Amino acid sequence: MQTVATPEAVRRRPLLADVSIALIVGLLAALAKRHLDFHLGVPGHAGVGWIAALVAGRLVNDRPGMAALAGALMAVWGIPVGLGHSLGYNLMLYGLAGSLLDSGLLLRLPLRQAWGATAAGTGVHLAKYGFVFANAWVSDILKRVEVFGFLAGLANHVIFGAAGGLLGWLVWRLGWVRLVAHIARRKA
Repeated sequence: MQTVATPEAVRRRPLLADVSIALIVGLLAALAKRHLDFHLGVPGHAGVGWIAALVAGRLVNDRPGMAALAGALMAVWGIPVGLGHSLGYNLMLYGLAGSLLDSGLLLRLPLRQAWGATAAGTGVHLAKYGFVFANAWVSDILKRVEVFGFLAGLANHVIFGAAGGLLGWLVWRLGWVRLVAHIARRKA
């Protein structure tokens, strides 16, 4: 009789290793957000790097909850890296993004396929846009507000979110191909 093993039953890495991976992914995402922001005046362009890091991290570390942890750790790393927001703001923003990658809705997407990772990146960036939009709306701190600006910002977040998800998939895919080739060379 054949039984189906749960993902926890076949897990090869210990929890500490997965938490360490999430710690590194959070740091890489914070560094990408900080240093890949070219201040172009184009809303959402800095999202490509940090979304790519979170998506690639989710593909490498598929233990439930690790993408949410990586997003929260990105927020914590954001303070010494210099993202320029408070810890609470960063936790809401990037913790939400990581949690979405662990959510049931995005887990149904085939992240191991390019289109699934692209859709996940788009969803994460749209959620980030929604958070920033709601924060601006509620706080009455509206700068250069016009409907066209918000719609253009929304379109940019779709484009840059998709690019970040695709880039994360490409980074994961190229790393996977290199790892398989390395193992094949060692066995030969």
